[in-house]
Amino acid sequence: MTLFQQLYDLCVQSHITIATSESCTAGLLAARITSVAGASSFFKGGVIAYQNQIKIDLLAVSEEIISKETEVCAQVVEQMAQSVRVRFSADYSIATSGYAGPSGGNEINPVGTVFIAISSQQGTMSKRFLFMGDRDSIVMQAVNSGAALLINELKNQK
Repeated sequence: MTLFQQLYDLCVQSHITIATSESCTAGLLAARITSVAGASSFFKGGVIAYQNQIKIDLLAVSEEIISKETEVCAQVVEQMAQSVRVRFSADYSIATSGYAGPSGGNEINPVGTVFIAISSQQGTMSKRFLFMGDRDSIVMQAVNSGAALLINELKNQK
């Protein structure tokens, strides 16, 4: 069973709705979620906030935090997740932001660094990942790791 079938089964069985907010994954996470027939029963939609101004304008991410910490940090991805969950009236949300490469990154967060956040009414958490490989590989690892993280959070909240 794929990660996305597991996510579908968990959401349908528990009547949980989900929304996404994606930067470095550019909608691929939402596409994979909706690749399972019937996903409209739990998937509300998402925002692709690729540029910082979209994060600020649509998702109310702090411009100050982006200026101070960059868009690839725990605080930004957590704000993205919280905002999209509230705006879409979803039970859970997931957000991604990272450096897929080949350029970008810095000493602290090099290319391959991706932050993924999960938000629910119980709270918001994020995790930092460091993936290796080319751009496509990093994005796919982020999508799959995000799905696995969300599944674990759903199971832990049951």
